[in-house]
Amino acid sequence: MKASMNLPAIIQTLSENQLLISEFSLVEPLDIRGIVADSRQVQPGMLFVAIPGLTYDGHHFIDQAIRNGAVIVVGEQPNIEISVPYIQVADSRRALAMLSAAWHGFPARKMTVIGVTGTDGKTTTCNFIYHILKAAGIAVGMISTVNAIIGEESLDTGFHVTTPEAPQIQGLLSKMAFRKPTPITHVVLETTSHGLAQHRVAGCEYDIGVFTNITHEHLDFHGT
Repeated sequence: MKASMNLPAIIQTLSENQLLISEFSLVEPLDIRGIVADSRQVQPGMLFVAIPGLTYDGHHFIDQAIRNGAVIVVGEQPNIEISVPYIQVADSRRALAMLSAAWHGFPARKMTVIGVTGTDGKTTTCNFIYHILKAAGIAVGMISTVNAIIGEESLDTGFHVTTPEAPQIQGLLSKMAFRKPTPITHVVLETTSHGLAQHRVAGCEYDIGVFTNITHEHLDFHGT
């Protein structure tokens, strides 16, 4: 499936998910060619989402994103005057996830999504479920912190620590849901607590949830 999206569709997606605060009035539809949250990855025609982080604030890199070719910017800060349309949202991370899902045609909705979370054992459990479903003859894919499996293809995701960012997740789900000649019907998605808290999997409607366990790890991030 060829991903595509224009400004009215962007506004609609943000509005439907109660994220839109203010929008830029523009008559032209203004198509975009991709969605990123890293200004270094911006290419001409892309939408840049500015995310305030623990170390860096993406709003400080808006000018760099525009120089690299961003044609629309989405962020949380108000009253930003720039040379391209700026859309203020309530939550940049959730906006990134929902826009990425919409950009790819909401691929998770076309599959049975099995989410696996918990402190320990997520990757092992994902592999167990994946191989059980595969042995049963089901067209199944998997996204873990180690690799992604689409049909007979195994991709080194390079994450190894946590759930990838929303654009990467939605891109992988899209390859599965729209795979030819045989689409993937079930996907096992390893879901870390950080990924949940940072809305990286927003737009992934889970059909089944698996909870392995909970221990004291990551209290520095989540608190008590």
